[in-house]
Amino acid sequence: MTAQTALPRTSRAEQVARILEREIADEREPQEHLGTKEDLRSRFGVAVGTINEAVRLLETRGLIEVRPGPGGGVFASRQTVQVAFTNVVLGFQAGALTYEECAEVRDALEPLIARHAARYHRPDDIRTMRKLLDQMDASPGDPEAWFAINWELHRRIAKLCRNLPLRTMYLALTDFLEESMQSVRIEAFDGPAIVEVHRKLIDAIEHGEGPELDAALFAHAPTGLRARHI
Repeated sequence: MTAQTALPRTSRAEQVARILEREIADEREPQEHLGTKEDLRSRFGVAVGTINEAVRLLETRGLIEVRPGPGGGVFASRQTVQVAFTNVVLGFQAGALTYEECAEVRDALEPLIARHAARYHRPDDIRTMRKLLDQMDASPGDPEAWFAINWELHRRIAKLCRNLPLRTMYLALTDFLEESMQSVRIEAFDGPAIVEVHRKLIDAIEHGEGPELDAALFAHAPTGLRARHI
């Protein structure tokens, strides 16, 4: 990319870091090459010291890796943005949180995520969600596969959210919950009933914000997995 991006005179390093952070979240894959420091300096039209500070900020946040030598440069981190956000912003530490705590916060964010999806979805998004629901419906005898598809469905809904902190926090919590599944016991699980509730939620998202979505969210609220540590 050769076009330069105009930036305010103040906090230029932070401005560059925020632009790259959003780009990594929305467009880049883990370990994808973002360019050399000189490429980035030229792209943003800033001084060497500014780009060095922006790179330092992103390294501190766990979002990039800098590799020296031929073929080196700045790369998106091996970590996902969600994991980096979890470590740097939310302060998650292994063993410090419970499944129940994270599920409670994620459930509170769910209506905000769904309303963004209702505003910004495209027909392809709805088709993809319905395919995932069909896969869940076809896997009642394979709990591991069923849950994997369920997590993917919620991630797909969350990717439509245009509020970066909200989306990243929600996805971080989802990652944490999925990783915690091996240490919890699921209670009162009714797969077919949950699929039906999710079908109504996807239908409501397709129709946009309004009473139908409110009702679907109300019905969806108690379908969160009831679990306790084992």
